[in-house]
Amino acid sequence: MKKIFVFLTLALVSFSPSEDVLEKIVAGFKKYLQEFPQEKVYLHTDRPYYTNGDTIWLKAYPTGGTFHEPSQLSNIVYVELINPDGKLAKQIKLLATNSSATGYMVLPDSIALGNYLLRAYTNWMKNNNEDYFFHCMIKIWSKSFAISHAVVQEKKLDIQFFPEGGDLVNGLTSEVAFKAIGNNGLGQEVKGKIVDETNATVCEFKSNLLGMGTFYITPRKEKSYRAIIDNMVDVNLPSTKEYGITLSVKNQPNTKSVTVRIQTTMPDLKTIYIIAQTRGIVCYSASTKIPAGIALVKIPKSVFPEGLAQITLTDQEGNPLAERLIFIDANKRPTIKITPDKPVYSPRELITLHVQATDTSGVPLIANLSLAVCDNRYVLTDNNRETINSYLLLSSELRGYIESPGYYFNPTNIDRYEALDNLLLTQGWRRFTIKKALELQWAQQQYAVEHGLTITGKMVDKHNNKPIANGKVTYMCASPIFETKIAQTNATGDFEINQVICYDSAKIFLQGETKKGGKWTKFILNNKPDFPALHFPLLPFSDTPTDFEKSFVAQSIEQKKIHYEFGQKPILLKEVVVQAKKEEREKGSKIYGRGSASTKVAGNIALETTVHPLQMLQGREAGVSVSGAGQNWKVSIRGGGTPLILIDDMPVPIETLSSISVRDIESYTIWKGPNASIFGSRGINGVIGFYIKKGADIFERPTEGIYIFNVQGFQTEREFYAPKYEVQRPSNSKPDKRITLFWEPHVTTDSTGHAVISFYNHDEETKASGVIEGISLKGEPLVGTFDYEIKKK
Repeated sequence: MKKIFVFLTLALVSFSPSEDVLEKIVAGFKKYLQEFPQEKVYLHTDRPYYTNGDTIWLKAYPTGGTFHEPSQLSNIVYVELINPDGKLAKQIKLLATNSSATGYMVLPDSIALGNYLLRAYTNWMKNNNEDYFFHCMIKIWSKSFAISHAVVQEKKLDIQFFPEGGDLVNGLTSEVAFKAIGNNGLGQEVKGKIVDETNATVCEFKSNLLGMGTFYITPRKEKSYRAIIDNMVDVNLPSTKEYGITLSVKNQPNTKSVTVRIQTTMPDLKTIYIIAQTRGIVCYSASTKIPAGIALVKIPKSVFPEGLAQITLTDQEGNPLAERLIFIDANKRPTIKITPDKPVYSPRELITLHVQATDTSGVPLIANLSLAVCDNRYVLTDNNRETINSYLLLSSELRGYIESPGYYFNPTNIDRYEALDNLLLTQGWRRFTIKKALELQWAQQQYAVEHGLTITGKMVDKHNNKPIANGKVTYMCASPIFETKIAQTNATGDFEINQVICYDSAKIFLQGETKKGGKWTKFILNNKPDFPALHFPLLPFSDTPTDFEKSFVAQSIEQKKIHYEFGQKPILLKEVVVQAKKEEREKGSKIYGRGSASTKVAGNIALETTVHPLQMLQGREAGVSVSGAGQNWKVSIRGGGTPLILIDDMPVPIETLSSISVRDIESYTIWKGPNASIFGSRGINGVIGFYIKKGADIFERPTEGIYIFNVQGFQTEREFYAPKYEVQRPSNSKPDKRITLFWEPHVTTDSTGHAVISFYNHDEETKASGVIEGISLKGEPLVGTFDYEIKKK
């Protein structure tokens, strides 16, 4: 014991300050984070399974940077539903405001039952592997499902072995982790033994319920080893190295430091460098000389932020020799408490919830949250489910499917620390690597940060399809407000229009013009749907439902039957005579006033029969000069330059008028002289505004050089239907059998950390559970649950 103590003392004091390779690695990580900040997206849904015809209610939380602050990068979140065959079933685009976005997906009645995948990402996230995207498995049942007769499948087992640090080295004791996966893609509990080439037992092992575990082995030269699992499966262990290095890390939950033990049999390896980093931030770095082939390092846990940490050993050139993942648990996290105003309610009674969010010191937090409340008979709250906490700190940093990620954060699981360490020994790490840090020069990212949609394409000559260089492309869209943008084509005729904001199926107008003003143009758009390749596994689906799932499907069918019967039943009203006078639209602008002159076009035959909007002014307005024909028109006021042109008070290029039918114009207004001063410098040449009839389609008439098409814009937000029973209404006679009692995606705590939420219960006697999730302004994930009872008096 005395010799060991002396050696460890020498090993601990031999670490020197960071040398050149360490400084280079630290600088590389820092530069990479600055140039390519990381984004993540988490989705909170109202429940984990649905039937056809249901609506998936969801909220997206995009985060950015090392500490998961609400993202200031991307404003667009793509959410996709992927079917059991790995094909895209549905995609929606959400516009994030205040660093979150709400949405929904209506499942068609024809959708097939099976395991589906909800996937979410930003355009910027596509620069990395698809592993970085958010993935959530959901089960969709059909209300007309048939109970299948299970086919007995041959039992298959996939088991892999992972030496701690990376390699088995002859003569050095190593911990080896294993992971066993069954036919259903989930972990399978196993037990077995390790034998050598003579079938002599070296050790025995047993997994936990998730199919993971570890054992110790000291491999010997000229020996081979294999595992025999459940006396059936025979698997060779990874081959051993004659010379190498092993890395052993002990991360006990109640200690203040992480112990790192390094052993090597490599005779030429004189110095080892150690780097520990979390999400790209280097928290610890040092070097040591190991003449005796062993060293011990203690790293204070206080230097790490909470989450996954990667410990890497390198040589003098920065080449990785061994790596290990650990999890730094803060033990104390921000809390969110939800308190119903009473524990028991009557059916259809108003329930009021009080929400309180505080940090680890009890200081109130301003937080952005979402709430889902479900009937416990049909939707049980899984305490081991994925939450925003487990996703940001764990799942988003690992490759592949993580079974029951909440298990490792559930304090009632007494083996959670050991199980988490087993997971990290068997699951691949990602995001930041030493190799990436040392490169220093990285390729330009292909996908840009988006603040709006992008329309790209090529403008060509209509007659010969040759690209038009240095041409002008005018974009116009009337949804949600009238908006125009102008782009210029490059030498090959390509153009790009950025930060487009439009909703649902929006009609887009593009007008092309050559450098010399020619209109003989044609557009070839590049906006084909981009479906990133899917690498995430889809688990096999068992179409034999449990008794619980049968009850859920039966209730869903009953709920839809009620909606249909009461939705189709007409309500007969007594005859009502409505007397009213049609309100005339006020002439001119409602923003800039009546101007110098306003003229109503609607109903004026002389004006409505003109060809071009400017032709209406020709010879009719004092001081206004109009000339032109076909698509080329010019206008001036009192001999000045081209005036500012408005459509419904939005500035547009004068060429836009060629696409508007005169019959769609309600009125026009002219501002000149002092009246135009309200527009500032924009009105120096006067202003002409055209005002469109309500409901008119201003893109109706085809025009030379103009291309009209529809684009799928952002999804318009829809409110979850929650009946209100404070007053008697005819609709109150409809039976209320909601499975999701309430979904509220807009919950914000105030400066005292408090929020109040109210809703009405359904008709059923039951117990209900609620889940609230979200994130604070500082990036702290918050998760809370509550229960209450509904009982007739």
